[in-house]
Amino acid sequence: MNDLEKFIRENRAEFDHMQPRQKLWERIESDLDQGKSDYTWIWKAAVVVLVAVCAYLISERNAPTAENANIASELVVDPEFVETELYYTQMIAEQRLILDQFDLDDPQLKENFKRDLASLDTMYQELKLEYVETSNEAVLEAMIGNLQLRMELLDQQLQILERIENEGKNESHHIENL
Repeated sequence: MNDLEKFIRENRAEFDHMQPRQKLWERIESDLDQGKSDYTWIWKAAVVVLVAVCAYLISERNAPTAENANIASELVVDPEFVETELYYTQMIAEQRLILDQFDLDDPQLKENFKRDLASLDTMYQELKLEYVETSNEAVLEAMIGNLQLRMELLDQQLQILERIENEGKNESHHIENL
């Protein structure tokens, strides 16, 4: 126990009878209330902004899904096409999962990959809309071509990522041998 603490303990009774002035307590309370209201206001504003951003992101994420469901419900095609589309969409989803598992040092490369796929996705949705309106077989073939092109693009992207990963492994192996 240090000297100050010892002094306070020994003389505590003498300190207890002393009270600060009432004006001092009032000033302290008013300062506390002012600081509290400013701090509370900032938190409320932050919560409102957070809720707004979350609502926007959720609506953006769900909007294409709802649109796709409406388009799919309007799209009446032969069962062979439905089976083909299902096959390609499953394969594309699997390849996208594999693609997402790669840990890239270059985030721009991954963004470029996503942008390429997004443009093909957009084209596919436009083709679906056109097919709903026209029921043209050429549009149906273009839709299948788009799915095939997405598969090829994903294959190429995976090959690029595997090559980058292998080059990194070879460099680290070469450095370890030195």
